[in-house]
Amino acid sequence: MGGNVNVTGIDHRPTGPPAPPGPTRHRHTGTLAGAMAGAVIALLLGYLPGARLGLPGQPSEPTGPQLRWAFTATDETYAAPVVAGGTVYLGSADGTLYALDAATGTVRWTHPVPEPETTLTIADGVLYLAGSELLYALDVATQRIRWSFRVGGSLRSTVSATGGLVYVADQHGSPGPNLYALDQATGRLRWSRNLGRLHGTGPTVAHGVVYVGGDHTLYALDAGTGVLRWSYPDLPGPVGAAPVVSDHAVHITAAGSYLGAFDLWDGRKLWSHESDLVATPVVRDGTVYVPLDTGCCFDRWRTNAYRASTGELLWSAEFHASGLVTAGGVLYSRAAGDGTVYAVDPATGAVGWRFAAGDRNSAAPAATGDSVYVADGERTLYAFRAPPPPPWR
Repeated sequence: MGGNVNVTGIDHRPTGPPAPPGPTRHRHTGTLAGAMAGAVIALLLGYLPGARLGLPGQPSEPTGPQLRWAFTATDETYAAPVVAGGTVYLGSADGTLYALDAATGTVRWTHPVPEPETTLTIADGVLYLAGSELLYALDVATQRIRWSFRVGGSLRSTVSATGGLVYVADQHGSPGPNLYALDQATGRLRWSRNLGRLHGTGPTVAHGVVYVGGDHTLYALDAGTGVLRWSYPDLPGPVGAAPVVSDHAVHITAAGSYLGAFDLWDGRKLWSHESDLVATPVVRDGTVYVPLDTGCCFDRWRTNAYRASTGELLWSAEFHASGLVTAGGVLYSRAAGDGTVYAVDPATGAVGWRFAAGDRNSAAPAATGDSVYVADGERTLYAFRAPPPPPWR
């Protein structure tokens, strides 16, 4: 494997500071119309404050979430929203990025995005917009593009930023997938590393180390220099998604059926399981949560919870899961089949309540504290207040 850093063969120069096409748009005139449309939708669907939100139009017990607001965009919303600093960011298919007040849903500002299906990541007051080949860094305080960077192949949507560097990878670069470390202020390339021939993943940064998958290999690279610290090259297939880090281990999925845990510092395999995995796991308080497909056509679903240190199965529950997030002592799951959001007790797997958020989108919700934000894949973003965490009564 070796520790050589590849910085040749691709034009790594930042393309910035040009912004995506078109001037910055401040369309505050759409705020009232969006709010009115959201209110009408809420009334039509029967989302009443204090109602249990199950199937649309069927509120029941006063134990579920309370709808705070609903915002209607001008076009379909594909990617998951992100929330930070009291603002929710949402992109729509017509190339508009919305910055919404997290408490009220009021439009604070809008900005053009480079591509309709751009994914969003925010860190340190900068919103990173990942398109097919270009990464943009948008300063949310000024609504100006700081810089842009073109990768050598199809851009991975997972972006990590810490310690003054931004890490992003492509899937099919030349001569293969590559990991790039960019200066957070300027977008200039600090270092890059080739990840093999095929199947690169997005990076995850923790403890001064970048964990990233390439082909059948898990890599641990020094975050500052890109020098190889260790690698595990004997995985049963391509690494499926960005690695997930717990206190003492890094967890990956591979070959669509393999879940493995490896020591953070030396790469020793700690444990592994074979199962039908369908999405990236998440880690919370020493537990790894993994969505599973147990049928031939994504028609039977389970979610398993494993002890992160040993791989011991803690519980297995039947509920739909595609995107998983945790916040406020609750595990939230987005069903891949019908888009329903489930609130789950992370200790037991018991479903406390659900929210029918449309079936056009299975992107994970955004959650912070007791607030949850979910896009329906049509044009609407819902914001609701979650009940207190479990145990639920």
